[in-house]
Formats: sequence, structure tokens, C-alpha cells
Amino acid sequence: MIILVVDDDMGTVNALRAHLASTGHQVLTARDGRQALNVVESSIQAAEPVDLMVTDFKMPGMTGLELIRAVRKADQVLPAILMTAYGDDSLRRRATEEGCCGYLDKPFSPETLLSEIERLEQGPERDG
Repeated sequence: MIILVVDDDMGTVNALRAHLASTGHQVLTARDGRQALNVVESSIQAAEPVDLMVTDFKMPGMTGLELIRAVRKADQVLPAILMTAYGDDSLRRRATEEGCCGYLDKPFSPETLLSEIERLEQGPERDG
């Protein structure tokens, strides 16, 4: 599975990349929404589209929800998991309404993320 990890905290990006790669996933990374959009568009053009995007909510320039909306314009079927240290029930609801397939409160264990990924791989979560 090709997973795009988007977060402005490079410590988080590097930790998630290392853990996901160690479990057999191909991991692409981006530091912000604009870079993530470029990665998604490039992957589509290369005929190797991203299978899942894991994005932070609070980032400079554009939030994770704004990123998800923008990505949906380029790829209607890209599942997304939103992660945040600033979450509450209102944000969780908004994320679901925006089409997020998963939601993680930071900090979370790598095993929690892997469980979410496995859940998505097993169910018909893609909408399109």
C-alpha cells in the first residue's frame, strides 16, 4: 500500500515513515498541504496513485480538512485519516462529514495507526 503522511512536525513524519515502512508499506511524505497536493497529483500522473493519506489537522497554510477537500477534487476515492492533538467531538464530526475514513487523537501508538489501516484495507471504505 502507498501511504502519504502529511505533517509539519518532521519528528512525527519520520517516526510514522519508519514504522509504516517496516511493516511493508511504501511511504511518501509531505510537510504541508501544498506539498501533499503535488505528491498526490504526481502519483496519479505516474500511474502509481496514493492508496491512503494520513494527515495532521493543524498545519501552516491549510488544515488537514482543507487538504482533504482539495485532494478530493483530484482523486475522488483517496481515503484519508485525520490525526490531531487538538481534537474534540466537533472536529471528529466535521472530519466524518468531510469524508475522513479514520480519526486519531495524538499521541497515538504506531499499532493504533496500523489497526486503522488494516480496518480500511478490509472494508469497502472508498467512496467514488
